[in-house]
Amino acid sequence: MKGSREWTIQGKESKETNDITMQLKFVYPRWGSSDIPWSAFLNKIKNTGYQGVEIDLPMDRIKKNEICSMLKDLELDFVGQHWETKEVDFTKHQEQYKRHLYNLVEATPLFVNSHTGMDFFSNAENANLIETAHEIELETGVPITHETHRSRFAFAAHVCLPYLEEYPFLKLTADLSHWCCVAESMLENQTTAVQKAIAHTYHIHARVGSAQSPQVIDPRDGNYKAELDLFTQWWGLMIKNAETNNRSHITITPEYGPPPYALYKPHTLNLQGDQWEINSFIREKILESSSTDSSK
Repeated sequence: MKGSREWTIQGKESKETNDITMQLKFVYPRWGSSDIPWSAFLNKIKNTGYQGVEIDLPMDRIKKNEICSMLKDLELDFVGQHWETKEVDFTKHQEQYKRHLYNLVEATPLFVNSHTGMDFFSNAENANLIETAHEIELETGVPITHETHRSRFAFAAHVCLPYLEEYPFLKLTADLSHWCCVAESMLENQTTAVQKAIAHTYHIHARVGSAQSPQVIDPRDGNYKAELDLFTQWWGLMIKNAETNNRSHITITPEYGPPPYALYKPHTLNLQGDQWEINSFIREKILESSSTDSSK
């Protein structure tokens, strides 16, 4: 990567000091660690060098304030995550959606990552929800992103593309593993949608998928080198896009998931891959790739 740039990665500046500072801010998901008490979980994240967490928050104000207080004490950023709204009736769905978004934005997260809409809602209904989120964003000043996730409005590349064309303000949490799984391909025949998604990426969910699953068994396995290389390339392009748009940072959640995303060894309850270890590998892979790119 040429030009006047300076990388700040995990709080450490590169040797190349120039005009623009771009920070890679890694946050860790609560997903897969909900059995760990909040204090132990957050201290583990802090001590391992992550700069924040991606979490949902309870509606109960006392419990919510306790979590927010711990985040503040540990000086951890947080990304609010909304995934709960799955009501089939659209009117009820929209009301629940608004309640969850307001519950998150009032805690002043870096932004909210939303699982928005349903794949069986009409285009007009999903568009209504996108506009609802945008109104809340404008009202509160808290950015709201929309995850490219199965079962939601952005469940597939070809379905998401028209929304990106209609709504220039749309911010994505890019997890292209879902799109690969839905399309049964590595999206080689949908480059326009992929490029458009990269241009709209605000937050990265870094998980390696394949044409047959949203998560390969273990991205450290050489059998998945082609998938790992492609996803690493996509993440690099998303980071470059953020830099080109003069963003101060981009957030990245390494998101190798627990069961049922992770698979058990046959006839046991032993997982074929350790979530924490694989997420650490993904973080290091992105750091290594970004450092290499920034020196070019």
